[in-house]
Amino acid sequence: MQVFAIGHSNYPIEKLIDMLNQYNINCVVDIRETPYSRYNIQYNREDFCKTLRKEGFIYIYMGKEFGARRGSKESYNREGFADFEKVSKEDIFKKGIERIKDGCKKGYKIALLGAMQDPIRCHRSILVGRRLNENGINVKYILHEGDVAEQEDIENQLLDKYFSERNQITIDSLIGNSMSKEDMINEAYRLANKEIGYRTEGISK
Repeated sequence: MQVFAIGHSNYPIEKLIDMLNQYNINCVVDIRETPYSRYNIQYNREDFCKTLRKEGFIYIYMGKEFGARRGSKESYNREGFADFEKVSKEDIFKKGIERIKDGCKKGYKIALLGAMQDPIRCHRSILVGRRLNENGINVKYILHEGDVAEQEDIENQLLDKYFSERNQITIDSLIGNSMSKEDMINEAYRLANKEIGYRTEGISK
């Protein structure tokens, strides 16, 4: 199974549609919790949905399932941001994963839509793509130039960002106390989560 993912950024709507068509996508799943943009009004939910449908796409809103902002304090940690580990255990999130799987099985060519251009700055890779990948769904991130990156590429970028000196020989590595690659990846996801996770203000239990 495979899905794509893209960030609308400040693209003209025509460019986004061209990028989607390049990969024969026919279903856009909007994973923005708040599907509105002050500066890019072409991506406000109602107008965006209307444009996509006019161009032959199916539009599905799944911001409640996959949005970075969560409706319950249970998914926030003591530092005050949405903890994606906790989010991934929410029933609504798990049901969202199953819904995406079902869509893939039915033959839809799905693209998850977030806001940010760079995948590692958006929850589409740090939260949603990571868990889809763990559930056997290959996620391809459509980049600005039209090329694609996969989850492994995202993880390597995260390692370069947070563990840039990981290949250097240290005393810890010599005595066997250095972090494993898996541990570094998990920590890199946590650090990215801390940077982009929604902060708790006005969240009801």
